[in-house]
Amino acid sequence: MSYVVTGATGQVGSTVVDYLLKQSVPVHVVIRSAAKAESFRSRNIQVTIADLTDVEGLTKAFEGAKAVFAMNPPAYEKLDMQAVATSVSNALASAIKAAKVERVVVLSSIGSERSSKTGSIYTTHILEEALKESASQVVMIRAGSFTENWLSAVSAVKDGHSPVLGSVFQKLDQKISHVATNDIGRVASEYMLKTKGDINGLVIVELEGPELYSPNDIAKVVSDGLGKSILASAMSEEMMRELFNKFQWPKKNADDFIEMVQGFDDGTICWTTNEKVIRVKGKVTAADVLKKVLN
Repeated sequence: MSYVVTGATGQVGSTVVDYLLKQSVPVHVVIRSAAKAESFRSRNIQVTIADLTDVEGLTKAFEGAKAVFAMNPPAYEKLDMQAVATSVSNALASAIKAAKVERVVVLSSIGSERSSKTGSIYTTHILEEALKESASQVVMIRAGSFTENWLSAVSAVKDGHSPVLGSVFQKLDQKISHVATNDIGRVASEYMLKTKGDINGLVIVELEGPELYSPNDIAKVVSDGLGKSILASAMSEEMMRELFNKFQWPKKNADDFIEMVQGFDDGTICWTTNEKVIRVKGKVTAADVLKKVLN
């Protein structure tokens, strides 16, 4: 019986794979690109080539799985990202039920309990709603803002393309929950590997890093790494839209991203106060993540 990982070529999915391999358990990945299959097979990983909307392909991959790591990869380039999320979520749910998977570990996000005013995060709300009753054991891992989201802005500073650290967040002193993808992958794999008696029904994990960070805090990490003072600077909505146009994002997806940022800024997107939620702190700091480009 293997451990199945969807989104295995992404930041989080690849980390889940790495942690599972360290435990010497059989791993099975579901990927869309046949060109990337050999990099997994060379590590003795079983590979299924299937789109995440392919119910038949997913069902075959999930059959006999000890646990499944399920996620909905962001689709900012698609015309309607929320419609894509609905298609993927429904396909995953159908396949999980058809394959009679006992345990599903789901990559979700801070704020996913909300059904409005969260912008892009609404896609993980869709995923949670579709999967919360798909198996007898469902673990929702609601992650804070990915620390890795700062890497492109940090690279722009280091490479001399920008004199300041561009921030989509407008409140430069406001601290928010960040978490490194390495911590997400580690915690997800740990929940996949737990014994049957350790998980009962639906479990919600709120996962954040060891510290909260504001944009100014991130700028301080960059300053220390580069040995010179770097200031954070809030990007205007016009600047963000110009950037998203370069990425060829449809207007609706750009609107959703900006609404998400506003949700972080005004406190709409935050941790719940539900006492049944498990709060977990990761180990990886912003300095650990950003040294990838600072060194």
